[in-house]
Amino acid sequence: MLSFNTPLLIVGVFLVLALVIGLFRKPATTFREYAVGNKRFPTAILVASLLATILSGGKLIKCIAEGYHYGLWNIFQSKFGHM
Repeated sequence: MLSFNTPLLIVGVFLVLALVIGLFRKPATTFREYAVGNKRFPTAILVASLLATILSGGKLIKCIAEGYHYGLWNIFQSKFGHM
């Protein structure tokens, strides 16, 4: 009997779709076109987006580790129990 690994299947489907879309689109000729779709964004907006992504990603990883170690119910009580 075949056993499927669901997360591996999801990643595989995503990679195949990305490859198909990438092969049939017009290639980007400049970095701006590649990075932001040839739209003009101010530098401050791009820097704020990058910082928010980095900081939130680190916080998310920490919360996942705490949830695994302490359990989600204990984290929920410690974060929102004193309201």
